[in-house]
Amino acid sequence: MPAPVIAIGLDALAPGLLEAWTAEGKLPTMAKLMAQSLYARQRNFGLYRTENSWLTLLHGCSAETSHEWGHQDYDEGNYEFTERASYAFKRYPPFYALGDQKRVAVFDVPLTGLVEGVNGVQLLGWGTEVNQILRESSPPDLMARMIERHGRHPLYDTITNADDGTETLSYRIPCLYDMDAQRATRDKLIAATHQRTAMIRDLMWQGRWDFLMAVYAEIHTAGHMFWHLSQPHPLHDAVQPLAGGDFLLDIMQAIDADLALLIDEMPEDTQLFLFSPHGMQANSIDLYSMFFLPELLYRWSTGEAAFRGRASGGAVPAPQLDFRRHWSEEIWDLRSAHGDAVLESPAEQEARRDPLDWDPGNWYRRVWPMMRAFTMPGYSEGLIRVNVAGRDGPDGIDPADFDKVCGEIEQLVSEVVDPRTGRAVVEQVLRVRSTPWEDAADRSPADLMVLWHDDLTADSVQHPHLGQIGPIPYFRSGGHATEGFVIARGPGFTPGLRLDGISTPDVTATILERLGVARPDHVEGRPIA
Repeated sequence: MPAPVIAIGLDALAPGLLEAWTAEGKLPTMAKLMAQSLYARQRNFGLYRTENSWLTLLHGCSAETSHEWGHQDYDEGNYEFTERASYAFKRYPPFYALGDQKRVAVFDVPLTGLVEGVNGVQLLGWGTEVNQILRESSPPDLMARMIERHGRHPLYDTITNADDGTETLSYRIPCLYDMDAQRATRDKLIAATHQRTAMIRDLMWQGRWDFLMAVYAEIHTAGHMFWHLSQPHPLHDAVQPLAGGDFLLDIMQAIDADLALLIDEMPEDTQLFLFSPHGMQANSIDLYSMFFLPELLYRWSTGEAAFRGRASGGAVPAPQLDFRRHWSEEIWDLRSAHGDAVLESPAEQEARRDPLDWDPGNWYRRVWPMMRAFTMPGYSEGLIRVNVAGRDGPDGIDPADFDKVCGEIEQLVSEVVDPRTGRAVVEQVLRVRSTPWEDAADRSPADLMVLWHDDLTADSVQHPHLGQIGPIPYFRSGGHATEGFVIARGPGFTPGLRLDGISTPDVTATILERLGVARPDHVEGRPIA
């Protein structure tokens, strides 16, 4: 019997696309459901928009309250930065850990591992959209049984077995410029959508659940890979005609058709939530945070260039379109002779199983101790850590110079422009702490956060004294946005009602209310009236 409360995530589906495609008749199931339901755009927290997008929903509160800033850890004193395959849930469990109060089934919620307090089943890591997927289930044999019945996710082809017996999965993001690889990815995502739907249906009828929560990750991956084939982007006009279609819409139409099969099997009084805690937009983060900022800080710290570039004021070459290899391979070939001598190569990092071997910002790790400041790998803002003697290591700047150095960095990044347009790429720089010794648990390990202009997607940047960096190929054409949506259907929700001012924790609070469960004190949202 399907659960009386069901939540289905459409991970990172942009609400603007959802609204446009339903209005144009391209998503008939979603259009019918929206007419029967309450609909609202929901606003997530802006900082760490990628790392915390799902954590905000699972905790029902901000990172300042949960003291959890994504799934990365920095060990000060050793320059050690690690990325975990799941959230730690250090202070609070996910909201669905309801103990004996409710019977719960959870399937593929991003960046979650097994947690205590779930009376039911947890099927995690069949195929979520993250850099490394932790695959596990409770009961332990459930994943193997489901894979035997429905197959493996066709996209994730790299499997790593840890010493403790756990399994993580990953895949190499296809080159945006290789249309054959893009088509193959689209076909795999459509196949995975149908497999996932069959698995959700299987779970729906496996037991008498009070709450079922499942997530479609395929639209998230499609948003990253196919945004330039569907929406405004610097690559769109040159590459879209080669595609012969809208791959992003193809994935969403497959989901839309499959949702009709699931909804038809739900009783009329089912409390149904379709939602995403975040959205997608043209990617204005990856190149800036993962490549431009690390190289800028290296040039500023050492006076050397780890990657080749031109003097400021020089002409910017026309964008290339002949890239075919993985992004990290194309970037690594741009290193200077000096960079070849000092950077840690992606091959070296892959050999020691570093999950961030593909991230150029991670290649500077061995030179962090000799830099005045460096970027910590991340997926959202530029995260700058000032190298302070006695805090981060034996060398570094004098702690007394911390405020002055932060000011110099603020000035440095404010001078960076897109050489094609002359526009500044930095919108704002936030200071996380006023002294290097303020290490409160409710703060990011970064000392400075660089916020980029969301409406500027540049393939090169220029500093008046440190020269040009790039141009380089685009990595993922779609990037994370803070705005998602929620569709709520069932008794108590007014059909056709449109609401404003909804936050992601409000969705958490609403689901708890519909389950008849008391809202924990840390949940900052309020039920949607």
